[in-house]
Amino acid sequence: MESKNSEKNFQHESIEDRDSVIKYLEMLSDGFRKGEIEFCSDRETIILKPSHLVNLEIKVKNQQQKSKLSLKISWKGQPPQKKDKGLLIRTHHE
Repeated sequence: MESKNSEKNFQHESIEDRDSVIKYLEMLSDGFRKGEIEFCSDRETIILKPSHLVNLEIKVKNQQQKSKLSLKISWKGQPPQKKDKGLLIRTHHE
């Protein structure tokens, strides 16, 4: 059983063509739109649920032999919902 403060990490690195990078970026965009992004590899899976407000950091370095674009997106986790044995009221959107 995982504790509330357990940390999961996921890392992937590969050489890709531009079309593949575009597909990854489109999937990230779709995940942000839907509020859930799942990352999978042969050994691990992690699901992120971005909040409505995120911190966006973009760094660009352009040198003669190599260019680099770093994109960092972070957010604070949602506080856990309180679960007690009292009254429960829910609504469902149709």
